Amino acid sequence: MRRPTELVLFLFILALTAFAVVVVWPGDPTRYLPDFIPWPKGQGLKIGDFDRQAMRLGLDLKGGTYVLLEADVTALPPGTDIDQAMEGARQVIEQRVNAFGVAETEIQREGRYRLSVQLPGISPEQARELIGRTARLEFLEPQLDANGNYLCRAPDGSQFTVPSSAFFPSLDRQAGKVLCLGTGGQQGELLLQPAMCRRDCPANVQGIPLTGAELEPNSRVETNPQGTGVVVTLNFKSRGATILQDVTRRLVGRPLAIALDGQVIAAPNVRQELSGSAIIEGLTLDEAKTLAVQLNSGALPVPMRVVQETQVDATLGDTTVRHSIQAGIIGILAVMAFMVMVYRLPGVVAALALVTYAAVLLLIFKLWPVTLTLAGIAAFVLSVGMAVDANILVFERLREELRAGRSLASAVEAGFDRAWTSIRDSNISTLITCGILWWFGDQFNASLVKGFAVTLAIGVLVSMFSAITVTRTYLRMLVGTPLARNLWLFGAQQPRSTPGPERRPFVIPFVERRWLYFAISALVLVPGLISLMVPPALKPGIEFTSGTTFTVRFQQPPDPEAVRSLLSELGHPQARVQVADNGDYILRLGEMQGAINVPPVGPPPPSERDTIEEALRQRFGDFQVRNFDTVSEIVSRSIGRNSAIAVGVAAAAILLYISFAFRHLPRPYRYGIAAVVALMHDVLFVIGAFSIFGKVFGMEVNTMFITGMLTAAGFSVHDTIVVFDRIRENMGRYPGEPFADVVNTSLTETLVRSLNTSLTLIITVVAMLLLGGTAVQTLLLVMLLGTITGTYSSIFVASQVVVSWEEGDFARLFRRLVPRRPVPVEA
Repeated sequence: MRRPTELVLFLFILALTAFAVVVVWPGDPTRYLPDFIPWPKGQGLKIGDFDRQAMRLGLDLKGGTYVLLEADVTALPPGTDIDQAMEGARQVIEQRVNAFGVAETEIQREGRYRLSVQLPGISPEQARELIGRTARLEFLEPQLDANGNYLCRAPDGSQFTVPSSAFFPSLDRQAGKVLCLGTGGQQGELLLQPAMCRRDCPANVQGIPLTGAELEPNSRVETNPQGTGVVVTLNFKSRGATILQDVTRRLVGRPLAIALDGQVIAAPNVRQELSGSAIIEGLTLDEAKTLAVQLNSGALPVPMRVVQETQVDATLGDTTVRHSIQAGIIGILAVMAFMVMVYRLPGVVAALALVTYAAVLLLIFKLWPVTLTLAGIAAFVLSVGMAVDANILVFERLREELRAGRSLASAVEAGFDRAWTSIRDSNISTLITCGILWWFGDQFNASLVKGFAVTLAIGVLVSMFSAITVTRTYLRMLVGTPLARNLWLFGAQQPRSTPGPERRPFVIPFVERRWLYFAISALVLVPGLISLMVPPALKPGIEFTSGTTFTVRFQQPPDPEAVRSLLSELGHPQARVQVADNGDYILRLGEMQGAINVPPVGPPPPSERDTIEEALRQRFGDFQVRNFDTVSEIVSRSIGRNSAIAVGVAAAAILLYISFAFRHLPRPYRYGIAAVVALMHDVLFVIGAFSIFGKVFGMEVNTMFITGMLTAAGFSVHDTIVVFDRIRENMGRYPGEPFADVVNTSLTETLVRSLNTSLTLIITVVAMLLLGGTAVQTLLLVMLLGTITGTYSSIFVASQVVVSWEEGDFARLFRRLVPRRPVPVEA
């Protein structure tokens, strides 16, 4: 008898899936799906002000510019509040970007002295113009005619005057203008001019405008002494006080406008002559705080230098999105087909659960919203392979229970209960890896790494919901149907009984050959270790060495040697030129000295990049910059240091967690150490392979390599935990059995699961590797190698290390290598 709650949950899952599919369905599905089918167009979700029409895409998919700025705080006067100045710079840049109309920008503090700026759809030239310079604060006085009337300008460019008695100005803060209304109904903006000393001026202030350079860096918010509300107090330096005195003497009863970067932010009326200080009133508390920060920042120019810049062409990003999504669809369909072929009816259930999983995960990405990067798409597709692993664990347990003679109802419950500990522990190890990945990316603002970590972590959490709730509900709905009585559909038909004594289950003698497996591992690792000893051990990308990379596409492809010769003439004799398979030219140069530094005030001058691009254009004709990346030595050093820390922290965290998870077994630390030994085996194999690839094919390692290494390490431990979990279970089931026999039984029982999980992951990785974007090919290649060696090490290394330790192999080997000295016996 089916419980009502099961039917309600089933209907909820169907409704959630349908809702998710409708919301995430693309507005132009023919970009990703076959165009001969009339697909409906997606509408997204809009409820009041909440509007999600499309996924939020990162710069690598949408195109745009990423800039990492570092402040030269040595240029600031002693005692300056650095945090306040940096916050002012951030707000000024944000104000400029918003005024430009750039959507979905991200401007964040990175550490104490850096700002990261992400500008989708913006070229580096526009980015430099937007970021520009430190804020310039100006004081402006109204223009008057000979009779003292205010001069105003109408929208059509004509001018009109307003008498002082009829002048009632208003400030349009959004437009940054002071508005005026003529006596004849004319509307326009008040004409302003720099405020400066104009009567009886000392020589040192002649022609000097009153700007933020004359302010002391101590503007602050205080309670209004004359009434309610707050005011912003300003204090001027000696020269500024002299100018202010003359300006305010002439403007009593008239407005004095304050402009930041050409936008008027306040226009208070002057009540009396001022000398060294002034106040601005009529602001809310938040407005006053913001203004004080902007004033202080504007008064204190903070020179900024660009320590990292990345540009992605919008066309390249669009192509990458299309190819990556198509690769993901192919990979997911291939995984579904594999599951159906191997597990039959449960495979169909897994395919339906995967639809729910993918739809709900994309729904979270869209509504949150999560900024999707190319690495994030790769993480999504990889998480599908990991989501299938939970189903494989359950289905293998389900087969065992059905073959033992249980009914489908009891087999489903027992299968999920017995698989839960493996699912829990393996997924927690992956989440630990994701946390370390996010920290690693956050240390130097690698948005690709952070996007990969966040996407994979959300995918792991949703996969647990999919496997434990969705798949179980679907299987429960099969109970009591005619399909439930056909064991062939579950791949669990019982073997025919034969007369004679009962045969023991077939067990592969893995443990007896453990030294052979150790020898094979040594032979596989030796070539890589030899390559690592030959300098350079690895061929580092610009993230680790500093430098600049251009990816350009010429209209008329030139001779690569001619391009290299021109770069040498321009001061880069070590430049390398590589022609990619798609015809793009990859130019690798050293760090550009003063490449795109931002001056304190005024527009940025032409950079070395501008010089190189102009020379290339004059020599070889027009071209398109498809990608640009530059990293300073400062950033490359921090990336290298944090990479080593991330790998070490990952190994330590996994060791501690496994020791905790298996704390009820004798000497649980052995399982943690064995897992770390297997992990180091996999890491050495992949690093050695890339050392060989670097020497033979010129393949470089970059942040995507580190990301792939940490992810592959997580998968290796994921697989090892499943094996250890079965060993833990069988030790309780067969308390009198020798430990080696328990390990053999456990490895035999989990062998099919390990191979099937690896195949599903390899299918998705290969699909992305063949069809996805080039930016994540390094990550995917590491994942492919890591999956293969991780499967091997979980079976032939980790478990064998535990057995050898348990049976004293290492102690005997140590005694052979380091024999004890005989102790003479005294007569």
